[in-house]
Amino acid sequence: MGGSPRVVISTGQTLPHMDWTGELADLTDSWPYLGPTWLAATEKVLPEAQPWHTVAGRARGELALLPGYILSTPPVVDHEPRTYLGRRAPTGEEVCCGAETDAARSAEIDALGTEPFFPTLLLGSPLGYRTEVAYNFWAPTLMGAIVDRLVPAALEAGVRCILAPWIPDRRGNEALVSALDAAGAHSTFWGYEDFISLDAPDWDGHLAALPLKKRQRIKGDVRRAEAAGVAIRRVDGTDIRPHVQRIAELTCLNREKNGAGEQPEHIVGILSALIDQGADVRAYLGYKNDALVATCVAIRKNHRLFPKWAGFDYPAIGERSGIYFALVLDAPVRDAYAEGLRTVEFGAGAHQAKALRGCTPRAVTTSMLLADPALRPRATAWLDAFGRTRRAAFGDPGTPAPPATLPLLGNAAGTGGGCCTS
Repeated sequence: MGGSPRVVISTGQTLPHMDWTGELADLTDSWPYLGPTWLAATEKVLPEAQPWHTVAGRARGELALLPGYILSTPPVVDHEPRTYLGRRAPTGEEVCCGAETDAARSAEIDALGTEPFFPTLLLGSPLGYRTEVAYNFWAPTLMGAIVDRLVPAALEAGVRCILAPWIPDRRGNEALVSALDAAGAHSTFWGYEDFISLDAPDWDGHLAALPLKKRQRIKGDVRRAEAAGVAIRRVDGTDIRPHVQRIAELTCLNREKNGAGEQPEHIVGILSALIDQGADVRAYLGYKNDALVATCVAIRKNHRLFPKWAGFDYPAIGERSGIYFALVLDAPVRDAYAEGLRTVEFGAGAHQAKALRGCTPRAVTTSMLLADPALRPRATAWLDAFGRTRRAAFGDPGTPAPPATLPLLGNAAGTGGGCCTS
């Protein structure tokens, strides 16, 4: 008999067993933050997040994974559903990249208490700031089928809110947003993440292709970094181990400066797990007077490079030293060209500054579904207001680049600042 193999979907699952080598082979084009290596480490450092993953399979070795975590009590602001309605935490912490909040709206949301929102099912990678399906097979109805199975199962399990905070505008993900909306959710603008397509033959060609002002900014960053007396060197893999704690400390200082919160042990745990698994991790280290004052950690996965953690000792290097850009943008892009990679994915954070240096934006969407249908109209209005304040916070740079193509098959071999990410 003909026809396609049947897709089998299971909810409330633990992670599938797969090591980093397996991820490279079988989840080739998925973000590292969505794979079992990263997520298993997340589950160790966030024990309060109960794994509740949705797994789809079709034939031998064909896999699609939408990570999910049940949060029974209010978590940090970036994982707190009420933040995305415009609530300001009593601690003053802000969601990544910040946005103006309305005191009256925040009070109205607080007056509802926690019962309408918890337990919450957060979809995606909590410390990877990404809501997306990792997969190695494709079917036109895959995203819709996953959501159609996930939503009723989560509500039956007692979930009061389903939150998909960070859905990037990559081709295929519009089906994820549409399916959530069809199930009763509402979606709004969250922000932009930035990337660079490596279309030039090399670094010099890349610079030459940029508009004059952007080229001058990049060269100025390098000059300021040199004038600050900071020497940059790169270490890879297990050679990063002696620096892991300092990397975590500097990264958390940077995020605290930008209004977001993360614990050093989160970074130590995940970075150590990546090193243990043999992932291609590299750290760019900035030294001044023999002291480690600036760091940027990037992960290579096949044909892409992902700068993830960046941290700086600003009292030591100053606020306008140029080190951020020399360390986070220039050094990784130079290396990516030298290695023949295709894309450098910078994520969110410092969006406007990255755009001024040649990065391309990709929009990110937040979607939320409340179990109580009576609250949904108010949540819709609050989400829309939150989206407007986010656009203002990001400077509303206009129309982003067309969505990047999600691969239909993920088994082909690859070529060899902010607050929430770099």
